[in-house]
Amino acid sequence: MQNSIITAVVLVALGLVGTSSVFVNAFAQTEPTKCQTGALIGYGGTIFGVANVCTNGYTINVDLATNYLPKEGWVFNAWLVDDSYEGSGYPLVMGKILDSGTLSFDEIQTNARTWTDIVVTQQPANSLSPLPSWSNSVAQTWLIPPFGQ
Repeated sequence: MQNSIITAVVLVALGLVGTSSVFVNAFAQTEPTKCQTGALIGYGGTIFGVANVCTNGYTINVDLATNYLPKEGWVFNAWLVDDSYEGSGYPLVMGKILDSGTLSFDEIQTNARTWTDIVVTQQPANSLSPLPSWSNSVAQTWLIPPFGQ
C-alpha cells in the first residue's frame, strides 16, 4: 500500500515536470501586444469604416465597424491578406460583417504578423466560393509594422 502511494506521488511529480515545459514554451511565445487603428478606405478616398487590430505575434484580434450596408442580396466579408512582395498572397476570411455593421475576429496563429492588409469585399449572400471576389472590393486598410513580417 505504502509503495503504491509513493509510486503515485512520483508519477504525479514526473507528470508535473513534463507539463511544466509545455507551460514554459507557451509563455515564451507571449510577446507584448501591439495595436493599431486605421480607416477602411473605399473608392475615391471615402471612409468606409474603421479597423482596430492587435497582435502579440501569435494571436490576432480584429474589430471592424462601418455604417454602410451591402446592396440587397449581398454581404460584406472581411479578409486578412498577405500581399507583400515576399508574401503568399493568401486571403483569410474573417467572416461576414454583421447587419449591425460590426465584425470581431480572434484567432491564435503560427505567425500573425505576416498579414499586410485588411480588405472588405461585397459578395452575393448565397455565394458558394470560399475565395474573395476582388472585383467587388469596397474598402481596404494597410497594416503597419509589426505586420508584414
